[in-house]
Amino acid sequence: MKNLFLLPVWGSMLIGCVSQPSALYSWGSYPEQTYLMYSQPQKASPSAQVQKLEAEIEKAKAKNLAVPPGLYAHLGMLYAEQNNTNRAAEYFQLERQVYPESTVLMDRLLKQLTGNKGTAK
Repeated sequence: MKNLFLLPVWGSMLIGCVSQPSALYSWGSYPEQTYLMYSQPQKASPSAQVQKLEAEIEKAKAKNLAVPPGLYAHLGMLYAEQNNTNRAAEYFQLERQVYPESTVLMDRLLKQLTGNKGTAK
């Protein structure tokens, strides 16, 4: 009977000892910005998205968290939309550097950005 009474106590102690997992990425408003871009483009102009995503990068750095995969590439696409090819190329290269699995796509985007003038490596 005592063991039956102690079971909930032990269970609550074990639950209390479990630590919360730390976040791997600082997602911030990135998912919302991406959603708005496709669902309501009038509410997510490229310049507004650039400002918000640049701020999210700064917040992630301040928290010492990684930027999620795709954010640098997304920001590069936004800069490309604004005809700022230098900044777009910087962010495509940063995406490729931080997330090597994106190399093929980033190289293709860099090649398109430079107008197919040689390789972008």
